[in-house]
Amino acid sequence: MNIGFSRIPVGKGGAISWIKTFSNYCVSQGHQVRFNYKNNIDVFCSVANYNQPEELKYLRRRNIKILHRLGSIFLDYNYDDKKIISDGNEHFKQLISCADYLVYQSKFCKTVLFRSLYDEKEPDGDIIYNSTNASIFSPNVKPIVRPLNKKIILCSAYWGALNTSLECIKLVIQTAKKLQSHNEIEFWVLGLAPKEVEEYIKKAHLPNITRLNLSKPINYELMPRLLKTADLVLHLKAHEGCSNAVIETMNIGTPFVGLNSGSLPELLGNAALLVDCTSDISKFPKVNIEDLVEKVLTTLNMASIYRNKMLNRSKLFSEEEQCSKYLAILENLYKMNH
Repeated sequence: MNIGFSRIPVGKGGAISWIKTFSNYCVSQGHQVRFNYKNNIDVFCSVANYNQPEELKYLRRRNIKILHRLGSIFLDYNYDDKKIISDGNEHFKQLISCADYLVYQSKFCKTVLFRSLYDEKEPDGDIIYNSTNASIFSPNVKPIVRPLNKKIILCSAYWGALNTSLECIKLVIQTAKKLQSHNEIEFWVLGLAPKEVEEYIKKAHLPNITRLNLSKPINYELMPRLLKTADLVLHLKAHEGCSNAVIETMNIGTPFVGLNSGSLPELLGNAALLVDCTSDISKFPKVNIEDLVEKVLTTLNMASIYRNKMLNRSKLFSEEEQCSKYLAILENLYKMNH
């Protein structure tokens, strides 16, 4: 079976990571993969908003069945220009209308995010969580050089909309300020973000933010080693459909603190402490900073317990289990034409 994908899996973001993981799985199962809708393909896997509606309509005219994988939408607070938001969500709806089969990445993705676009009656579809390559994101990876007398909190920047990226970083700064008296704790803030975000952090002049580089995305091969090096991952993005970063962290077994928002509660269960915050998806959450700081300190003090909890939880999101579900759908779509 020749399986088409929306684009070559090179670049930043969770959707790219997923294409890389799933396309490799398809090849391991004896299938061919193509990264263009015009290639010789039997079925097509449309991901996020990478395709144009005309491209999927072209596939339909060729009687090629389409699976569309859905994760997030444009939220009201992402951009000041509301036309970007309305146009972006209309683009999603046009792609959805072309698909033969829909897969949502989480219950939150289906019943909150996309339900909000369809007057509480979202299109039917399966829920399949993300997974990652456990041979790459493994608890056995080698950490990078780090100070042994410190506890490292790793914060990955959000590379998307400036408004959202700034809100996430404001929480990092507030947390770092609250923890300045804890000389044993330092923050590493890494990844790609708009240039305004790095400038915003620098203006805070916080000595416990000891590594700061937001000019380029974290290399895929380096990410597992960074996760292994950290004593805690602080993940402050809100209203996510299903974060690859969360599942990658689980596979490494690094203790984790995030917001009680989006799909994080269903992904993490009791494997991590989640911070009290508001849930209205039209706004970035109001976060209880005191609760955030308390949960960071609790997690650091109980690191071995939360490390084991994360590793045990990762078993629910194995690459074989999740990818096999997607492949079964594609195989059934293929059979409809043969």
